[in-house]
Amino acid sequence: MAWLAPAPTETTAQAVLNERHRRYPDATHHCWAYRVGRPDSLIERFSDAGEPSGTAGRPIADAVRHAGLENTVCVVTRYFGGTKLGTGGLARAYADAAATAIGEATLVTRTVAQVVTIDFDHERTGLLFRALDEFGLHLTAGTYDARGHGTARVPASRVTDLEKRLHELARTGIDLTMGERVIV
Repeated sequence: MAWLAPAPTETTAQAVLNERHRRYPDATHHCWAYRVGRPDSLIERFSDAGEPSGTAGRPIADAVRHAGLENTVCVVTRYFGGTKLGTGGLARAYADAAATAIGEATLVTRTVAQVVTIDFDHERTGLLFRALDEFGLHLTAGTYDARGHGTARVPASRVTDLEKRLHELARTGIDLTMGERVIV
């Protein structure tokens, strides 16, 4: 049996592992792998959980990595120990179980976004909104006083393109300040 669950942190991944142990205490092995964190600082861990070294955790981790999954934990539970399959067969069995769970899962795609604060002259409002619309973005938390102010969540991979486009449309009057990166 294999399970796949979202896990944005090691604490969450460990909670999933603990739940599997609690729910299936009579299982011989709960082998696992997870990849958690931000794309620029992923933490990857895995465990053979008593199986011969390299036959369970690493094949599960390879399946998760090969699928390009992040912030994910995969647990494969087994009720029979031993190496009747041989170590190669055991490794394939764990990899296949993980790949099957991945193939049957409903995956959720997340994007790393840059929170951008935008301050703009009122006469640049039309240009700004046209550029944001081109990128499929909208201004949130907008306020207006002597200038307009708001924020947008821009996919991190598109921030430079947005800056270039705004500069093409209005060389002055629109100021961007980069804030935190978030996963949306």
